[in-house]
Amino acid sequence: MRSLPLALVLVLALLASACGDGQGDSVASALLDDPNRPTSFEDLEFESPIAELLGFDFGDNENMEQEFANMQREAEEVIATCMLDQGFQYTPQIIDQGFFVGGPFGGGDGLAYYSDEWVAKYGFGVSTQRFPQSEVGSDLVGFDDSAMPDFEEPPEDPNRTYLDTLTPGEREAYEEALWGTPPDFSSMDEEEMSTSFFEPEGCQGEAFEQVYNEGPGGGMEFFEAFGDELEAMEERAEADPRVIEYRADVAACVSEKGFVWEGDQDPWEYFQPRLDDIGSQGFMGDPFEGSGLNPEEMSDRELDEFFADLNKLSDEDRSKLAALQAEEIELAQVVVGCGGGELNEQYFLSEIRLEYENEFMAQNADALAEFAE
Repeated sequence: MRSLPLALVLVLALLASACGDGQGDSVASALLDDPNRPTSFEDLEFESPIAELLGFDFGDNENMEQEFANMQREAEEVIATCMLDQGFQYTPQIIDQGFFVGGPFGGGDGLAYYSDEWVAKYGFGVSTQRFPQSEVGSDLVGFDDSAMPDFEEPPEDPNRTYLDTLTPGEREAYEEALWGTPPDFSSMDEEEMSTSFFEPEGCQGEAFEQVYNEGPGGGMEFFEAFGDELEAMEERAEADPRVIEYRADVAACVSEKGFVWEGDQDPWEYFQPRLDDIGSQGFMGDPFEGSGLNPEEMSDRELDEFFADLNKLSDEDRSKLAALQAEEIELAQVVVGCGGGELNEQYFLSEIRLEYENEFMAQNADALAEFAE
């Protein structure tokens, strides 16, 4: 057999390295080389004809926070009118929710969500955001609870003075007018209680229906009218060959680095089950069961101390959590370095989803116009 000329061998080697099984020409690596790729969710631009139709800008936290605040105020005004119609006074309660303070899953430390620095500290934000920082201490990672509202001192109810003037019977009628008839939990078993969905009734229910169900862009009614079409659109987008190729590239890259990761893997489903064995599970049942204590015989201070002790992590729990957090942070950095992770995926999918949303808008143009009217 004649040997190939050295020059030809070199050319073939270069072609193999550029077009072979490496990540050099993969969709995911091309994404990483994109100069417009956002470095955090603060830089990610959302373009959604459906959101625009509904009057929402999901890329503008300040706008969204103001929108939710406006809806809450409107709901309180509906409640006040409804209660007045039933012969009761009601002063609207305006609560500063601060829904988007710090951004989604913001750590409270100024790190932009899903920036390289954020990922290096929080990973995917699962085990690192499960417990408050004050509980895990400085050697582990938790969510910032320093600015959380003090639930021991809830906001003052502006209706308190009026409620104090009512007789017990009037008070009961007032609460029924406001909340409706409460569900009979005594007739439900544990499974029914965990799967039942509470729907507001009374004046609260009227406000929910009028403001949230029939709110901006039709609210929930929009999704009731076009839910099937939206679900079909989402399924087509997920099955798009470009999406499949991108996720396969990410999975292959992560595998080459010695980790196992599916392209469409959900970090919450991956790590959350292993968190179930860490920390108190008292919220899953009666926290006093087996303790020999009767909460009705305990003072407020004793109750506070009991729940404080209940929420403390044992040395074994802390060891498990430390190992899990280290694993999560390392894996998250590898996945993001391979072009995966929530930020990279949302950026990659943005143009593809825009195509499918425009297709949805065109295919349902008449129905959408009728709905808008």
